Amino acid sequence: MTALADTDYFEDEDYDSRSSRYDEGFGHTDEPDDEYDNGFDELDKLLSGILVDEDDLDAPAPEAKKPGRKPAAKTTATQKAPAAAKKTVKSPPKASEVITRRIEPVVAEPVVAEPVVEPVAAEPAAQPAAAVDAPAAEAETAAVVVDADEAPAEEPRTLPDSPFFAPHIAPVNEHIEFLRKLRPGFEVPYVDPMHSVEDCRILSLFSNNSAASPQGVVWAGDDAAATRLLGLQFQLGLRPEWMMPWNTHPWFTPGEPNAKLTPEQVSAGLKPLIALLRILPRVSAIVAHGTEANRLAQMLLKTDNPLIWRRGLKVYKARSLHGRSFAGSKERQTEWLIDMGRSYADAMARAGLQAGRR
Repeated sequence: MTALADTDYFEDEDYDSRSSRYDEGFGHTDEPDDEYDNGFDELDKLLSGILVDEDDLDAPAPEAKKPGRKPAAKTTATQKAPAAAKKTVKSPPKASEVITRRIEPVVAEPVVAEPVVEPVAAEPAAQPAAAVDAPAAEAETAAVVVDADEAPAEEPRTLPDSPFFAPHIAPVNEHIEFLRKLRPGFEVPYVDPMHSVEDCRILSLFSNNSAASPQGVVWAGDDAAATRLLGLQFQLGLRPEWMMPWNTHPWFTPGEPNAKLTPEQVSAGLKPLIALLRILPRVSAIVAHGTEANRLAQMLLKTDNPLIWRRGLKVYKARSLHGRSFAGSKERQTEWLIDMGRSYADAMARAGLQAGRR
């Protein structure tokens, strides 16, 4: 196709000579054949648009016709149609009617009651047993109620009329009642009502390796020891309500004096001592009379209980006031009492107490 499109190819002399010979050989003339031309025109009409001539491919593309005004109007109409459609889509739908329904939970009650009745009807044999157990259970509950009602009547010592349970000393003696319940069959002496919970500043801790007091109160060990302690308090001006007596091992075997306390007995008195200090909020000093009492006081300091450093609790070691510990000449006993008085005097000074004053 490129060779045929070249203009030099058709101007060649050889080509002209060849074409003249071709025309002469086949009887070609310049006059066209009418019959052939008519057939060719009809064939072109049939094949137009179906076959594409190779020369048409190399020919330049025809210029595109500019659209007229009417097609432009159509396009604008088509463009406006979707816009109108979009507007119809964006329009909010109409709200539907709201239907409210009221639900009443009345049906739930019989549903819960049915399974409760079924086991009773399904097991008729169990009804007599239940009937027998019901009176027994009622009898047991009635017995418990009766026992609870009779419990206060069995403890006449807790009555408010007793001086041991006066308001100023009741918390301490209630603590003693609790210790009695911990170990039934043992005796725990009360604290004399002349002492006071609110005014107490000094705790006198005794090594109770002796018999219990016949008056049923905590004491120094015997009558002679109690006399020595009262004389010392009188000389110092230490009022009874400023101090509180307590035993290292609170429990006594009825009718039997305590021998030398064992380490287990001393350790058993630690928790009751801590509970007593919580009842006495203003105690800041402990005077430990005897070896066992001093051992218990040192055990208390090793516990690092908060009340120790909050109060600045101090322990004073003193001699026991009874038995062999205080056996000696009058001069030795006088020296021991003087040392004991110094300990109490220092404890009074730390608590801000003055002789004969609150």
